[in-house]
Order: sequence, then structure tokens, then C-alpha cells
Amino acid sequence: MKALDTSVLLEVLHDSARAKALLKSLRGEELATTEINMFELEVLAGAGARASRPGRRNALDRLRQRLTVLPVTAEGVREARRFHQGAGSLDYRALIWGTLVAAGCGEFLTARRGAPPSKGSPFKLRLA
Repeated sequence: MKALDTSVLLEVLHDSARAKALLKSLRGEELATTEINMFELEVLAGAGARASRPGRRNALDRLRQRLTVLPVTAEGVREARRFHQGAGSLDYRALIWGTLVAAGCGEFLTARRGAPPSKGSPFKLRLA
């Protein structure tokens, strides 16, 4: 299973050439994301012009149908502890990565630089 970060999902939603090439290269793979990433997209969809919000939300619904959307589970929370870096600070990426580990994800594709999980991660991080 290969998981797509919010940054990659935004490119998919914007139908970019880079996203098209990436999806073509992943044909036949199970593609996933987390509920956390979907929430990020929901927040972004609601932030724009009011008139275009229904269209954005429809696009998110179609995207959700094409992906496996991984829920946050107790096992994912336990796995997230490995990635959580600071006492008192909350980094939601740790919960994303814990969710991916708990689901058996093999690769996480992102367009964000400087956001790799801690060493020893059981999944591969790939800049898309």
C-alpha cells in the first residue's frame, strides 16, 4: 500500500501534470491516505470562495471513493509514540505516520520537503 500526503492529494485535485504522471506510475497499487489528511483537505475546501465550496466538496467525495482512507485507531496512536518528538508539543504528522504503520503501509508519498519520519520507520518516505 502506498499512502498519499495532503500535498500530493492537492496536486491530484488540481489535476496537475505531475500528479497525472505519478498516478500513472502507481497504477495497480493500493493508494491510501488517512482521515487526518482528508480533514486537512476539508478545511482547505471550506476556506475558499463560498460559491465554489460545493464543487470542492464534491471533488473530495470523488477522491475519497478512489482511495483507501485509513482511520485513526488505538494501534495507530501507539505507533505514533515512536514518531512524537517533543514533550508538550503536538505534531499531527506523528499520528499520520503511526496510522500508516498500523495499517501496514509500505511507502508515503509527499511533496513536502523536510518532513521525514524518524529513523527506523518501517515505511519508505518518497518525495513526489
